[in-house]
Amino acid sequence: MFLLILLSLLIPILPERVVVGLALAVLLAYAIVRDIKPGISRVDETTSYFNSILLSTLMLSTTLLGVPKNVVGAAMILAELHGLREKIFRGAIKDIALFTACGLVYFLYFHYVTKTPFNMDYLFFLSLTGSLAASLVESVETDSDKRTTLLLASATTYLIFNIYALQTTLPDLAKAFAISFALSLAATRAGVADESGLLSATLIGTLVIVFTDIRYFLVLLTFYMLGSASTKYRYTLKLQRGIAEPAGGARGYANVFSNSLAPLFFAINYGFYGFDAFSIAFVASVATALGDTMASEVGKTAERVYLITNFRRVQPGVSGGVSVKGEMAAFAGCAIVSAIALASGIVGLKGATIALFAGFVGVHVDSILGATLEEKGLLTNAGVNFFATLSAGLLCLL
Repeated sequence: MFLLILLSLLIPILPERVVVGLALAVLLAYAIVRDIKPGISRVDETTSYFNSILLSTLMLSTTLLGVPKNVVGAAMILAELHGLREKIFRGAIKDIALFTACGLVYFLYFHYVTKTPFNMDYLFFLSLTGSLAASLVESVETDSDKRTTLLLASATTYLIFNIYALQTTLPDLAKAFAISFALSLAATRAGVADESGLLSATLIGTLVIVFTDIRYFLVLLTFYMLGSASTKYRYTLKLQRGIAEPAGGARGYANVFSNSLAPLFFAINYGFYGFDAFSIAFVASVATALGDTMASEVGKTAERVYLITNFRRVQPGVSGGVSVKGEMAAFAGCAIVSAIALASGIVGLKGATIALFAGFVGVHVDSILGATLEEKGLLTNAGVNFFATLSAGLLCLL
């Protein structure tokens, strides 16, 4: 249909109100002509396209409030590419290349038409991060409306890094991407991660490196490596008990994001503001991630497990369960991360001590949330992991 492309091309040419009005007219006309039956799950191509026009109209409306127009336009271009991509080719590398190139072309078009100055390195950075988000959405197997999800994910990513405007060079960005992608690809080949895990880890790793430096990525890499190794610990026993991680422990996007978004947030803020407390918070949040993973995987093999809220004995693998083996593993995980951060010079002795303490507290926040909110169905395991890692970092800031 190319309606999204047409609207996006008009964004830098016409006033915001006119573009919003045109989008509303297109939305109504499309709904009438196609006889749309709204839905967000198991939708057909026609409904998916309608949803994307609807969301685009809403996003265009936000430009009246100051949201950058080029962010919305570039996201609409990527959403349009979803249908073309399905017909032409598939694959993580091809997706990244296609989305990056088309996003960059649109940004250049926008600046050419509006005659505004731009930094080519920054535009390439923006295009790459948006393409990684879009490629990640494409890699996830889901019944929900993938085109609309892609539109929202890429627009959000563009907006975040429009706010956190990073001045980086193409060589530095290329090195960061190459390192993150190569290690993530190796993890996928080893069965440690699936394709969605590969793309999400590449996105996280690239951003951590460009906002800080390689040392921070190595701390995060410690979690990925040791966390995966702990999953293999007595895997046969955990399989017999029915509590082993599925797919041989291969991690997907949900696991990567739930454990890495908080560290990423603190890393970005440290790189942007230079406040040392954010660096300590980064270490603490990674310490929680590794400590919790090791506690969970080792604790599943324990014979005596107790619920953290009332200390009644429960079966191994129950959310919120703690054991002596698990506690020792949790402390070891937090200590390893803090020690590596200290050795690499990211934090000093005082900062490493604070991170160790906060990380260990975060592990128990995870257990409490697992025994309460997760048990009641108010949070998923991914949600529990995110809030636990976030709590450790916030404790450092306090």
